[in-house]
Amino acid sequence: MMRFLLLRASVSCSKWKGSCRLDEQILFVSAGMLAPKKRDHLLARQQLYLNYGALTLTTLLKRNGYVPVLIHGSHSKPEQFVDSLREQRRLPTSHPVMLSIPSFFALEWAQKFCRYLKKLFPDTKIVAGGRWVVGPDPNWLKQKIPEIDLTSTGLAEKLICDVIDPALWSSLDYRDGAAVDLSGQGELPPYPLDHALVDNFRLFQPSIDISRGCGMGCVFCEERAIPLSKLRSPAMVAQHLSEVINQYGSKDIRPYFQASLFLPNPRWARQLSHEIQEHNCAVSWRCETRVDCMTSETIELLARSGLKVVDLGMETASPQQMLLMKKTKDPDKYLQRASVAIRDFAANGILVKINILLYAGETKATVAETTSWLRENKAYIKGVSVGPVLAFGSPKPASPLIAELESLGARAVDPESAATTGITELHLSNEIDAKSAEEISLSLSRMMMDQRDYYDLKSFSYYPRDYTYENFIRDAQKSNPASLPFKSTMHEIRHS
Repeated sequence: MMRFLLLRASVSCSKWKGSCRLDEQILFVSAGMLAPKKRDHLLARQQLYLNYGALTLTTLLKRNGYVPVLIHGSHSKPEQFVDSLREQRRLPTSHPVMLSIPSFFALEWAQKFCRYLKKLFPDTKIVAGGRWVVGPDPNWLKQKIPEIDLTSTGLAEKLICDVIDPALWSSLDYRDGAAVDLSGQGELPPYPLDHALVDNFRLFQPSIDISRGCGMGCVFCEERAIPLSKLRSPAMVAQHLSEVINQYGSKDIRPYFQASLFLPNPRWARQLSHEIQEHNCAVSWRCETRVDCMTSETIELLARSGLKVVDLGMETASPQQMLLMKKTKDPDKYLQRASVAIRDFAANGILVKINILLYAGETKATVAETTSWLRENKAYIKGVSVGPVLAFGSPKPASPLIAELESLGARAVDPESAATTGITELHLSNEIDAKSAEEISLSLSRMMMDQRDYYDLKSFSYYPRDYTYENFIRDAQKSNPASLPFKSTMHEIRHS
């Protein structure tokens, strides 16, 4: 295969734009899902997931003089979505359609979208990106979606100005069927995301980029070997937060501080509190971290800065499962620090959501250990997100993880699913099959949450900003109660 070296090394686009006209709109589409990734009910279909990776690219293009727009597929039907774009006169377009596939759960939606788009507009080029879906095996993706004209791997920040223009594709470093992003992990861009580039952006809660990578080595994590980047400075976080407030024209926003592992020390947290006061940009925000990463002092300082919800990747309270996951080498210390952390968060008025992962080798005894810990600490926990481990990827990149999980007693529900969908569901052990894992997930969720807990957590970050509790109750009444992951109060929710 002929290979070309990509010469650009900076984030800025070149002054020469090839055949790409700056005044024509460039359409970015974030692939939706035909059904929610866990359970299909009306409450799940209300959720909005801001594609902040795609928004990073549209923001960069806007800053370089282009006119991009980002539209989310959400839970629309792909054919109707294309028809709506045509009715809005966004299609046809002389530029490639930039398709972001954020997860394997969006693959089938993307297939239908591309097939219908090419049927209506066969001359339209489609460029597909999505770090976790495209990057590991672009040739497999091209087989699944032959309508794609070019795939882009990794973080495309240094490629995007060439990728949007077919006249410049020959200048790309082209390997294994994909334009290769040579930037690796990439540096955090020195500007905030321009949320106004998102169609109906006021429905979405915004994102603030804080750091990238993790590198903690948990077996199941896609970022286990990607080093944690340095935290953005508190001064820049406050500056970006101020600019996002201006974008929305309101402080009534609840940003997610995007970091796979948010790891501030007391000095950083203290400076953030100071900078937020200086910039007059105090809002409530949310983040994700481990249960064993923050001191009591850091937690108190972050609460002063506006932290209101924290997602804690605890995964399990079973010492055996912690070791199998490579979550920690010292389960007793891990559990002790987890107990202290959730009390510190709760004492500072921060809502705690615990992520629980049912893992390979799970047994009734290990589930009982996690259940017991959750029950003992229920007073400090607002809610939980529980689900079984899945192996993502086509056979080539997924096979090492699948082999690891099988060595621990798991087995694939469908050995062909990696090749067909990129999602391999698992029977976790001889004691816990896939059906039992789903039943356990629902049972733990209902043990820890009622409908108000669930709404408070989802509305903070994922429900449309205008989705009220009354809307929620109405949709809950129309949903199958067997699929809802919370305990309902019967006088509020009466299912027909």
